[in-house]
Amino acid sequence: MVSYENIYPGISYTTRLPSSYAPSISGYQASAGHLGMALDARTANQLGDLNIKLNPGEKVVEIQGIQARTMESIPDPHLDEIRRLTKLTGVKPTLHGPMLEPSGVGEQGYTEENRLGIQRQIESAVVRAHKLDPKGNIPVTFHSTAALPELRPHIMEQDKEGKSTKVEQGILVVNEDTGQFQFLRPEKRYFPEGGEFTGKPIKFDSATEINRVNEDQWSRNISELNYYSNLGENIIQNLKENYSEDIYKQIGKIDPKNITDPQDRERYDQLMRAALHGQSYFRNSYRMMKQLFDAAYKNVDDKDKKELEEFANKAKKIVEQKGIETDLARLDQLRLVVDEGLKTLSHLKPQMFKPLDQFVIDKSAQTFANVAASAYEKFGETAPIISIENPPGGQGISTAEDLVELIEKSRSELKKNLVEKKHLSQSEADAIAKKMIGATWDVGHINMMRKKGYTEEDIVEQTKKIAPFVKHVHLSDNFGLDHTELPMGMGNVPLKKMMDEIKKAGFKGEQMVEAGNWWEFFSTQGGGNPFIPSLEGMDSPIYAMQNAPTWANAGRYGAYYVGHGAVNPAVHHSLYGANFQNLPVELGGEIPGDKGRFAGTPNQ
Repeated sequence: MVSYENIYPGISYTTRLPSSYAPSISGYQASAGHLGMALDARTANQLGDLNIKLNPGEKVVEIQGIQARTMESIPDPHLDEIRRLTKLTGVKPTLHGPMLEPSGVGEQGYTEENRLGIQRQIESAVVRAHKLDPKGNIPVTFHSTAALPELRPHIMEQDKEGKSTKVEQGILVVNEDTGQFQFLRPEKRYFPEGGEFTGKPIKFDSATEINRVNEDQWSRNISELNYYSNLGENIIQNLKENYSEDIYKQIGKIDPKNITDPQDRERYDQLMRAALHGQSYFRNSYRMMKQLFDAAYKNVDDKDKKELEEFANKAKKIVEQKGIETDLARLDQLRLVVDEGLKTLSHLKPQMFKPLDQFVIDKSAQTFANVAASAYEKFGETAPIISIENPPGGQGISTAEDLVELIEKSRSELKKNLVEKKHLSQSEADAIAKKMIGATWDVGHINMMRKKGYTEEDIVEQTKKIAPFVKHVHLSDNFGLDHTELPMGMGNVPLKKMMDEIKKAGFKGEQMVEAGNWWEFFSTQGGGNPFIPSLEGMDSPIYAMQNAPTWANAGRYGAYYVGHGAVNPAVHHSLYGANFQNLPVELGGEIPGDKGRFAGTPNQ
């Protein structure tokens, strides 16, 4: 006979439900003492939200300043009070800094002014974070990019054995001189360049395509320079053939006031117009040549730079004299400089366009390294940790490979800064750089790469690559197709495999629950605090000794993971009575209320 207790099990202090009934929904069991909760990112009243989120007994909280405006709206007295409150309750604070583009790249291109402005905003967030934990190294999370598109679009294709292969779908490039972008998309090309003609489209290769674009662009620049130079050359040649070898030199010395004969005056005017046209073409050519010289010098190797330097030293003897562009008598010298410049530049292959991802990584590393150096200057060994987060899969710098490159570049820049300006040894600077700059790995964000064809094994492999750099973890679940943030166990994020890889690499940081969609869709249905279903989903032990009972057995099991509401409706206890009905669930009570053990429960 089915008893009342079988239907409404509540909690047992001596036994736990079979694992077949109450397994770890996510496959990964985590202690509640190592789990934290991100506060509501929609409000600047982080102090007020902190008071609410402390009720279930979290030991870590993440203050939210993810929107720059929100971060700027959090009063300093609130940060001071948050510090006092977390210290009083034994809770560790972390901070999610504003989501800004650290590279300074925007919709209109790149400007150094924009990068410096963002650097100051990030630095301000780090300085304010130190208020929350002045004696520790508080982790401060910043996204690697802020809404930049995928810089190297690609998909994954699987062969018959299930092995994944990355297939490029184009690449974004940047002209560093202008700061403007261009997207190189795969085009069907058939002409054989260095191979046999097959009649089939040549496979897209980003490096080959960038070289082609650079060669085409430089060829157009040289052709334009050559065009104007030839126009000037033709005019000068015509003057020499029809008049005399040095007629253009004489023109500049003739005073038109002394010409009284109408025919001589007309002849002089014709010669002057021709000479001025020739001079105008060579002047334009000269200025264009200087621009191309500057562009080439910044984008060629050392060998070609040496050749450019030799030309510059030779031309200097001519161009340093005043009047090279305006004195008709020196038109032949101007022509000579342009001709020599054209010969020097024509065979070069400067890389004007470069992969945008490399540009973004370089500029972002500069920003993060500068902020870290400033923080170390101010706070020394207690400086906050800059933890760079992977954005949602499919955005810029969202793969493990890109994030590793950004972190290593940032550390290298910081190390260089500390050695040169603080006069630290290489080993000291290296240790500080590794301590101060790392990764926040968002397991939900990387899982979104499934929409690009990544398999579960690919997601785990991404985690394995970033694992040695991880200092902080964000926990949210989804189905790999959109940016949803559900408690763990509600989607298909392979959490256990991912956390196993991270912990094997020595991870000892905090694991923060980020479940924004829970607030959005379930806050009016009794699920306003996603920390409880997160504890259930990861089958966290209720007590510090890490034994049964666990949160999955605490009477609320089924409320979020079975799909038909709470198995043990609280109203039944009010109607029929039960022992300890007013105790909190984690202490054995039968009514899952909205208060924690320290929140003024009746048993106090």
